[in-house]
Amino acid sequence: MIQYETRFNVRYAETDQMKFVHHSNYIVWFEMGRIGLMDSAGISYAGLEKQGYLMPVLEVGARYLRPARFGDELTMKTILPQAPGAKIKFEYQIFNAKEDLLCTGFSLHSFMNRNDRAIKPPKEFLLKFKEYF
Repeated sequence: MIQYETRFNVRYAETDQMKFVHHSNYIVWFEMGRIGLMDSAGISYAGLEKQGYLMPVLEVGARYLRPARFGDELTMKTILPQAPGAKIKFEYQIFNAKEDLLCTGFSLHSFMNRNDRAIKPPKEFLLKFKEYF
């Protein structure tokens, strides 16, 4: 397993009329955590794209337990619970400063080329993650 933590504050623009973070922002935050985890493992998402590898989202889900509000300091844990293969699944947990769990989620990805064809992940990608499992 590999885990990465991202810390950030909720911006005013991310809240809705109820003064809660709008649900769509959590999906954007998941992306932030996913890219951070990959960077921490020595894998550049931009580098993968330059090589012609894309990682489309096949499925994404979130369970909202408590609201986050403007100014809240949040910590997101991004977890890769198992070694990637043809697909890769990331899990997410978002906590406030009191360590209350606010949201859990996941995203499932595959690999494709610029012609929208499914392809195997690059060997270097698999080798980088293999050392964590």
